[in-house]
Amino acid sequence: MFGLALGVSLINTGLLLLMSLRLLQAFQQCTYRPRQFLRWIFDGRARLFVRLGSLSIISFGLIAVKNVLFYVHLDNLYFPIIGFVLYVGLGGVLVYDGFRQRAKVPLRWTPRVVRLVVVTAIVSFAFTFLFVWLGAAIIPWGWMGFAFVSVTPLLLPDFILKAHLLLFPVEAAIRQKFIRRAKKKLNSSQFENLVRIGITGSYGKTSVKNILAKMLEKKFVTAVSPASFNTPMGFAKTVNDVLQPEVEVLIFEMGLRYTRDIAYLCKLFKPQHGILTSIGTAHIETMGSQDAIKHEKSQLVHALPQDGIAVLNGASPLCEEVFEELKLERKFLTGLEDAKSISVTAEGCEFELFGIKCRTKLLGRHNIENIAMCARLAYELGVTPEQIAEAVGELEPTPHRLQLISADNGVIILDDSYNATAQGTQAALEVFGLFAAATRRVVQTPGIVELGKHAYETNFNYGQAIAAVATDVIVVNQANREALIAGLSAGKFDASRIHVVNSLQEAIALYPIILSAGDVLLLANDLPDLFS
Repeated sequence: MFGLALGVSLINTGLLLLMSLRLLQAFQQCTYRPRQFLRWIFDGRARLFVRLGSLSIISFGLIAVKNVLFYVHLDNLYFPIIGFVLYVGLGGVLVYDGFRQRAKVPLRWTPRVVRLVVVTAIVSFAFTFLFVWLGAAIIPWGWMGFAFVSVTPLLLPDFILKAHLLLFPVEAAIRQKFIRRAKKKLNSSQFENLVRIGITGSYGKTSVKNILAKMLEKKFVTAVSPASFNTPMGFAKTVNDVLQPEVEVLIFEMGLRYTRDIAYLCKLFKPQHGILTSIGTAHIETMGSQDAIKHEKSQLVHALPQDGIAVLNGASPLCEEVFEELKLERKFLTGLEDAKSISVTAEGCEFELFGIKCRTKLLGRHNIENIAMCARLAYELGVTPEQIAEAVGELEPTPHRLQLISADNGVIILDDSYNATAQGTQAALEVFGLFAAATRRVVQTPGIVELGKHAYETNFNYGQAIAAVATDVIVVNQANREALIAGLSAGKFDASRIHVVNSLQEAIALYPIILSAGDVLLLANDLPDLFS
């Protein structure tokens, strides 16, 4: 009996680990926050969890039915293995189907994930072994057999959270070790003259970071936080791996998802200067209100020393409020009014800054705002107007943020798939409208997520705005489908031009049907895997 239970437990543990990869990916995208992970599980987004539940219920039912139909064989100890084989077969089909679906952001096999997988395996093995013995001890062995084991897929989220809880002290110690190392390095005499610049905002952070770096590189040796590494561990990675002795300016992007995130990052990084790009509704689902977002985002400029420079976006009303509250001498509210002789086309933008003509390949008036904010801070730090204009001419679009791509078949693609805010989608539609000469102007979108109770209204308005500039719309997934279609309808959009699909793969299959050379496709705010 022990050997049989051991073998069943090992096989089931392997099956559960394969099933858990998608859940682990979601947990990683939830930044290992149990509350957000559970919200994802129970709010209807986690279709995998529904499939796991279906697997458990169907397997349990089939095993029970088999035992009733063949009750004469119940005294045979090995008879229940037939039920277990059936369960493993169904589980294998589920795993195979999961591997066929490509994730937009795959599970990153970090050391933390490896530790989590190992402990999840131990927890899964322990519970499987317990269920096998429990089935034998409480109910006649042959009657239920391995039916209890078939319930374990339904408990996978719980197994992952138990593993997370067991690992919590270990992860906290590892995290603090890297952060302490970064703080020690940053505060060493080697970097006492390092200029530290923080950037935060509801949207535009990464673009502004890249624009500012290009300008400051004209005068200083400049380093930036890589990609969107904007968390405490991102701070540690930036300082430990990116910061080199020759660096004169370090730019760090600061992300917000929960209360006190920005305040904590400021405590670690101790910025001397900062840019507040915007205050909008991004992450209102986790923050609770726009006032809470404003309070948290403003922590960056409030943390600056008295001789620090703060630049805020004058196009954002809440940034204006923060500007008025700010007690710094060197504070600047910038925007389009800082640029003169503005010309915006589908090829880029032309304008004047500090009396110097500038031209950029970046698209949209919002990018002129971004450039103006960066130019003000660069100028205050000693970069000349001529150097700023030269840097503006060298700017390349940040990948997946209104990136203009010419496809081989002649279709023009506006890739704005990394944009996920209401304000950002407005800017994207404004640029999209510049391509009015195209025969077909197609917007592909799943809508805007993480808006909590504001989701329907925001996506309804988004649908109306799309109706004013698009000829065709591809609505991806179910997350905001109802609100988007209602908004399109309110905007008098032709219903026959609305293409509803359930996945990105289905959307791609439509391209050859509705797109041809010269048409324009806007890939708007691609849906995160959590909502797929």
